[in-house]
Amino acid sequence: MNAELAAAFDTQLQQAREHVAASRLEAAYACLERAHVLGQWHTLPHLRTHWALLQLGLQRRDVREIVGQVLRLAAAMIATPVGLVPAGNTGGARVSPWRAMPIDPDAKRLLRNDPRSARGLEKR
Repeated sequence: MNAELAAAFDTQLQQAREHVAASRLEAAYACLERAHVLGQWHTLPHLRTHWALLQLGLQRRDVREIVGQVLRLAAAMIATPVGLVPAGNTGGARVSPWRAMPIDPDAKRLLRNDPRSARGLEKR
């Protein structure tokens, strides 16, 4: 992951932590969805995002999110290294794990400047 993309990814995780600390759980969820889009073509960031979504699901006592994230953690370990990632998917249990989704222009710019992510976008 290039430095610019890594910084944007880390910012989203940090903002999510800050929102959780302030009990703004929907805002935290939105930050984690964006982090997922930014990190989904890199195995460790992808796993970190699903782990954070699982933690948020546990805090919210959201069974659907908990089960969805456990399954997504397992799938991400296998699918990410081989590039089987639906572009733009936000990673939460509210959407199908196989559904490609639109990517906002700023995120798309960051992804296009990262070689591994750009290859993932090309497959789209």
